[in-house]
Order: sequence, then C-alpha cells, then structure tokens
Amino acid sequence: MTMITSVDRAKKKGTTTLGKIRSYSEVVEHLDSLVRYEYGQDALDRMKELDKAFGHPSTKTESILVCGTNGKSSTIHFAAKLLKEEGFKVAATYSSHFLNYNERMIVDFQPIGNKPFTDTVNEVINATELHNIKATAYEVILMASLLNLTEEKVDVAIFEISYGGKLDAANILKPKIAAITRIAEDQVGLLSPDLDQAAFEMLEIAKEGTWFISAEQSKIRLQKMKNWIDTHGALWAMPIRKLANLPYIFEQLYGRIASLGERIAQIYVEDVKGKFSPFLRGNLLATQKGQRGRPTLEAKRHAELHPIKTLKGFWTEQFDLLRGRFELLDKEKPTILLDNASNLDALTNLFLGIRLVHYQKPLKGLGIVIGLHKAINAMEAIKLIRYLLKKVSGQIFFVPIPGSVACHDAQDLALMAKELNVKAKACANFKEAFEQTKSAVDERDGMICISGSPELISEYWNYRGIKKF
Repeated sequence: MTMITSVDRAKKKGTTTLGKIRSYSEVVEHLDSLVRYEYGQDALDRMKELDKAFGHPSTKTESILVCGTNGKSSTIHFAAKLLKEEGFKVAATYSSHFLNYNERMIVDFQPIGNKPFTDTVNEVINATELHNIKATAYEVILMASLLNLTEEKVDVAIFEISYGGKLDAANILKPKIAAITRIAEDQVGLLSPDLDQAAFEMLEIAKEGTWFISAEQSKIRLQKMKNWIDTHGALWAMPIRKLANLPYIFEQLYGRIASLGERIAQIYVEDVKGKFSPFLRGNLLATQKGQRGRPTLEAKRHAELHPIKTLKGFWTEQFDLLRGRFELLDKEKPTILLDNASNLDALTNLFLGIRLVHYQKPLKGLGIVIGLHKAINAMEAIKLIRYLLKKVSGQIFFVPIPGSVACHDAQDLALMAKELNVKAKACANFKEAFEQTKSAVDERDGMICISGSPELISEYWNYRGIKKF
C-alpha cells in the first residue's frame, strides 16, 4: 500500500520547512503528554480551526459516523468488510488503541506504517503549535487520519465517535450515513440525566440529507428519534431488528451489530452510490428495485450459473472480530479471553458469551481479572458477576486500572463482592492478579477473562512482552 507523507505534500506545495521534525518515539511521547479527549464546544472549535489550517480535508472524502454506548468499533469493522467486498477502498478511524496509535488509522484493514504515521502526525502537531491550538490526542489523530485518507484517495471513511455526538470533534464532518448502535443506562449522567436527551445529543451527528440507522431496541425511543430525524431534514432508515447470520456463539453476541453493519453498507452502496447489490440485499435472485412478478427463465438460469454470494456464506468464510472484542486466545494454557467491556451493558454481553462458551465445552475454573471505572455502578457490576459465577464456577480478582485515578479501589470492590458472597480478591497490580488467577484455574480447560477497560487489555500484552500486533 503506497503512503503519501507530509514530506510529499510539502514538496507539492513548494514548502521548504515543516517545523520541528520528530521521530516516531517523539511523536508518541507528545501524544501521550496531551489530554486524551474532551467533549464540548471547545473541542469542536479546535477541530474546525485545524480543518481550516489544512484546507478542509473533512470535505474531501465521503464519511460515515458511528456512535452509541457499545459496539461502535465492531459495527465499523463489519461495515468496512462488506464495503471492501463490494469493491470500495475503505478507511476506518477508531477512538482508542491497545499497543500503539497506528491502530487507530486503518486503510483497507492495514494500519498506517510508522513512517507515514510519524510524518503526518508530526505535521499536525506543528500546525497546532503554529496556530496555538490546544488540541487533544484524539483531535490530533483525527486530523492526521483525515489527511492520510485524503492522500490515500479512499472511497469512504468510517469514524468512531468516542463519546456523545453533538460536541465531539468528529462532528465537523457531514456524513452520508450516521449510525447509533444503542443507548444503554450507562449513558445516563454522561451526556444527560435522561436517556432520551442522551439520544438527541447523539443524533446531532446526523445532518440534513444524512441517512440515519440505529440498532436501538426501545420502540418508544426509536419513535422519538424518528421525530427528531424528520424535523432536522435527515433521512430515516428502518431500525435493525434481525440478527446477522454469524457463526455460533457470535450471533447472539454480535448479531445485531453485524446486522447494523450490513445495513450501513447497503445504504451506502444503493442509496448513496446508486448501485444495486443483491449480495447486501440477501436475495436468492437479483431483484432490482421496482421489479415485479416472477423471475424469467433466463434470470433463473443466469442465477444458477452465476450464484450470488450470500451474507451467511460471507460471514461463514470471513467472520472475525477486532482485537480486544471477545478475543479468545484458545492456544494459550489456560485459555485467555480479552474484552474491553467498560460499562454494564458491555459486561452483560461479555458474561453471556462466557456462559455460551461454558455450555459449548464446560470450563474447569474461571478467573476474572477486572478493574472498574468510577463511572460504572460497582454494586450492579458485582451483581452481574455473581449471576455469572452461579453458572460458571470461578473467582474474581479486582485490580486498579493502569494510569487511571478515576477507578474504584480494588480493596473496596473485593469487600463489596464478599458481602454478596462472591469469591473475590484484591490485587495491587495486573501482574499479581494474572499470576494468582493462572494458578487458580485448570491449565487445560480453564479460562482467564481480562476485562473492565482497554488499559487492562494493554497490560496483558505488555505482560507478554508484545509491543506491536
């Protein structure tokens, strides 16, 4: 994959100075020194100023925005796979990473290389210093991604909205499609004390003429969302009801999210680009919009000689998940399960998945290494764990979240768990917890689950000595 760097852009513009030239490690060090993320009018204003400084790259590529409580990155992953299958060059920009920032900037499923990453991010850092823009790490990466995908001439870019919608830096974009995965109780108090208001805040990513699609399951809330969409000039698409035909056990865990990815891809291909896609429609015979009556004998013969790949067949052959999303490392002894669930809704899905794995092949011991952010209701989380441990015998090991002061104290969590008769221990750090967990479960048929935050997934890979995927 050919990368065009800021040096190339400078040559095109006739620029001889690029400001300070930083190495890859210096760029990473700078990003680490910045505030990670901010949600507010200042963030949006900074992003508009950066966009102007670079000639408005936000307007040069068609975009899709995805927000919601959970499942955003997986929705992007599924939609991107389908769009690539349809022949489009697709970029994906994520709001978090596990080992290095390169993971956030993806073109056709390949993360950006170190040199183009260094050059492009360095160019953005220099612009922030030149124009005195106090950008966050998220904003710098977002602008670097916009520059990169413009140079790469991608057909469409899909962006993960980290938090909320209206005042997210990515809301400078005017997307062709806006999607909301779902809105769970975890959102209360973050955007608004009311779920409907939280939904309206997220809906602000949809502009006039934008197609809107959601996997939200509350019919009452969907009707309110439809009213909002209609009054703001966006285009309403029927919400997701069915589950995609994914392999067992993933249909129950990710079926609705994959189905949302299917609809995003179909809307982009058929409604945005005006092409017909029997593959995304899932039809046995290619039935054009508006076509009526039985297919002709010629159409039947053509279908027999040129069978259309079905979505079910596609997922059977090409289903996979992003790293850290119910990632089963079944070659390890014991099996390791990595999941970046960081709220009650995501933990509920994770624990359902563990039960399904257990029903498929009984686990001989389960150890859960977990840390909880203060934003999460600790008692409710422990109740979810208690229900899981009634189904699967195991123990929980609470740890502090690395680099976070806004997490529940591990000792307090262990005491709360014991009050609910949950077998629990508090550990000082991840290494201690992991080693104790490993000795507590069967090496061959046991499982260690690591969850609660992306930082703990990173800690696992650091513990293994892996610096890059």
